[in-house]
Amino acid sequence: MSLLIEEYVTLAKYSTLQTGGAARYFARVKSEVEVKEAASFAAQNSLPLLCLGGGSNVLIDDEGFSGLVILNELKGREYQSDDTGVTLVCASGEVWDEVVEETVAKNYWGLENLSAIPGTVGATPIQNVGAYGVEVSELILKVETIDMEIGERKIFSNAECNFSYRDSFFKTLNGKKYFITKVHFALKKNSLPQIAYADLQKYFSDTIPTLNEIRIAVTAIRSQKFPDWRLVGTAGSFFKNPFITKAEASRLRELYPDLPTYETGPDTVKIPLGYVLDKLCGLKGYQVGPVGLFQVQALVLVNYGGATTSDIKNFATEIAEKVFAKTNITIEPEVTYVSREEKNKK
Repeated sequence: MSLLIEEYVTLAKYSTLQTGGAARYFARVKSEVEVKEAASFAAQNSLPLLCLGGGSNVLIDDEGFSGLVILNELKGREYQSDDTGVTLVCASGEVWDEVVEETVAKNYWGLENLSAIPGTVGATPIQNVGAYGVEVSELILKVETIDMEIGERKIFSNAECNFSYRDSFFKTLNGKKYFITKVHFALKKNSLPQIAYADLQKYFSDTIPTLNEIRIAVTAIRSQKFPDWRLVGTAGSFFKNPFITKAEASRLRELYPDLPTYETGPDTVKIPLGYVLDKLCGLKGYQVGPVGLFQVQALVLVNYGGATTSDIKNFATEIAEKVFAKTNITIEPEVTYVSREEKNKK
């Protein structure tokens, strides 16, 4: 086997939250052959698997991970053009924002609203990444994978990915056994700007922006709301925006008349959790030791330096309890917790 297997590699530097203990085994994969070799090594030694990309949406146990951690370094981009549009076939280890930057430079529409999001391409279908009115599931044609239990390739159509809000088949117990190798995106050569999201409407007022202007705007807006993950520990938005029934929303508006809601179905609405944390709970900037909610955007949890995973979990639990006490809403983390023995995928 040509794949290099390292031992007792500290994982904190591979997570943007900057916490986590050591991996018992650790391997960097740069090809599908190496992915299969990693799968074979794990199977032969009865090891759980953890697949990491940019580490921007995981919270790793302080005791580390008892199995094999696979760092995704698969590279490659291919554009297939026809009269109606462009298909981008992208390796899963590519840096997401570098890919978005390239599509904008080529004047291909679709990914621009998803600018300045950390992580790798392979994480986007797992999480169904979304921002500023666009979800990546709207653009994905299919996802190529390797079944890590049997080492065979499998391709998932968009429908088979079972996308929903910040969720997909790949986050289920069965879905976690698939290592994503490539993602196919449907892009357009011409399109109307997607600027219905309030922040973008405000930014552009009555003007119609170019593709590059949208990327510049999204990057600027995000820089004002989110800390630089290269300087402090953060995973961006730590919690999901909750979905509640319209009856529950009416009850809350009786208490909080200014509470914004966004209709998402016949009987459901989405509540902006950032508003709840800030305006209803007064938690923007709230801090316990080295962990806090960002002073600009309350939805963002920050490790200001020296926090452990336990510190972050305890803080997140406290925040959830405060939200429930105020609103009777149960909130869930967007970030995936990785226990020492758990199979997981990012």
